[in-house]
Amino acid sequence: MQEQAILERLQQEDVLGQLRRRDGLMAHLGSENGELKLDWVEGIARLLQDDHLIEDVEQEAHALWEHGIRHLIWAGMGGSIITVRVLVDLGFGSGLKPEEIAIYPLDSTDPASLNTILRRIAQAKGLPWPLPTPLATDDLHRLLDDVMMVGVSMGMTSEEPITHLHWFTGLLEQAKLLAAEHIFVMTLPGSYLDLFAQERQAPRRPLQLDHGTGTGGRMSAPTTRVFLLPAALALHSRSSHPGQLRAVLRQAWQNYDLERATHSPEQHPFVQIAVRLAEIGQEGASHLFLQLPGEWKALVPWIEQLMEESLGKGGKGIVVFPEQMLQRQAPGFTEAGRLHVQVTTEPSSPLSSSPHVYTLTQPYLVGKQPHERLASLATNFLGWQLTMAIYGYLHQIQFAGQPAVENYKARARALRDLPDPFQVLADWKEVSRGEYLTLYVPPSLSLQHTPAQTFAQALKQVLATQTISSGSLAGYLDFTSNGELSPALRAILTRAFGQIGNQLLGIPVKFRQAPADYHSTEQGEMDGPPQLVSLRLLQRPHEPLLLGSYSDAFLNAQAISTWQAMIEQGRACFLLLADGTVEQIKLALQQFTQEVIEALQRDV
Repeated sequence: MQEQAILERLQQEDVLGQLRRRDGLMAHLGSENGELKLDWVEGIARLLQDDHLIEDVEQEAHALWEHGIRHLIWAGMGGSIITVRVLVDLGFGSGLKPEEIAIYPLDSTDPASLNTILRRIAQAKGLPWPLPTPLATDDLHRLLDDVMMVGVSMGMTSEEPITHLHWFTGLLEQAKLLAAEHIFVMTLPGSYLDLFAQERQAPRRPLQLDHGTGTGGRMSAPTTRVFLLPAALALHSRSSHPGQLRAVLRQAWQNYDLERATHSPEQHPFVQIAVRLAEIGQEGASHLFLQLPGEWKALVPWIEQLMEESLGKGGKGIVVFPEQMLQRQAPGFTEAGRLHVQVTTEPSSPLSSSPHVYTLTQPYLVGKQPHERLASLATNFLGWQLTMAIYGYLHQIQFAGQPAVENYKARARALRDLPDPFQVLADWKEVSRGEYLTLYVPPSLSLQHTPAQTFAQALKQVLATQTISSGSLAGYLDFTSNGELSPALRAILTRAFGQIGNQLLGIPVKFRQAPADYHSTEQGEMDGPPQLVSLRLLQRPHEPLLLGSYSDAFLNAQAISTWQAMIEQGRACFLLLADGTVEQIKLALQQFTQEVIEALQRDV
């Protein structure tokens, strides 16, 4: 459908009006299990009309500081934490200033991630690292006396923050600190996390300031405490005067300009992006490449989660990538179904004539003051949510809910309770083994002499079945690490898979960190556009926990259960187990990727 026809449809069907009134087809698409999840649409406007709710959050931030809290561990998954990660990546909550509370996002079940947070807190206090073992009660008290953990869940079934709270409350007990003074919970009534909090009489706060439940996790910013509380903490570190957060939201709402989107959609940039994506998409599926300036690249994972978890359903959806240089002469290259959004701060920047390029001009991104940067961030949250909802409407995608994610969550619970989650792999027939690497292969693909040769052959085989022409959406390569990677190994794998995908095959590459990304993009990989090859790495053994009790059983269960669910969906998904020392695994993965590269160079 051409751009003008799409714009006329938006006007004729009053799509923006439906969204704002929360009625019609838009209400159906924005509902989960019959419950409307559209409170985010005009949530900022409602908050600005209220006399005190925004200032109450500022008071909460002030109270944390007055209570002596200087370190805040934010435990959550998906939409409950990814906004906080963006804020931290933009420099908010860094703890580098003496008047600032440091924020530590925690969205991993790898014990190594807990060690990293403990190390950073110890170093901030000038304590030795690694800490002496056994650690005396007084020393543990000194480590944790100004630390708080908030467990956050915007869904009903997330259990990871519960495991983190179990670990942390165990440490508090050893340190002889009162848990009620060092933890609190923000979640939906009746969720697993809410039941946990009730059983332990942990302090609770509502996610929505009005106590509503009509906001899905990936729409948590900027209308819920997931954005508002860390933003208030950031502003409080500069000044304790009330009204700063209100000014941020007022500016963001003005920048966003929903009235213009409603009455003149052809003039609103985020409506235009949705229209352009719908125009070039292939049967409801599109690839979105994002090029953002400087520090604003931190927004890409948030946009990625919003689009892929909301729209990745029934083979449709938007797959999001940071901008990548693809080899145009490679066999998998095509521009079909792709839109490149280039964000600029210069209104005079030249506009591309290509239908595959859209220039998004955002002059407000140049602001340097904290309130200006927070307003710019909130504007982007609002704008991209609008793009997502319009695209969902145009392609009849129910953008509330994430049913495929619930599939793997149920599997992970069952596996976690087994004595050994790996026992379910014992009867898998399609297995390619090396000295340190074992590759579990989808049943429809053939085995070769080595794991690397098997994977290289699969890449060629899958690409061959995807008819690459001017009218079809190309595939992409996903590499997912279950658990933490060392910086050195991450750099090696990033270069190698970039060469495999971008240069040799001419397709985009995703680099994911699990389990965090299972809560943000797994819905899209399992039920969105099916043209992908996914390699999931799981290393054994994992780094042991240095303080407290926390096993890697949940991490292993998540890795295996997501792979099982992908196979069940008919996706080309591989599980790569790596057993050995850190150095042995590093060398084995270097050899694996080099062998894949050489095989593709010979045959592609």
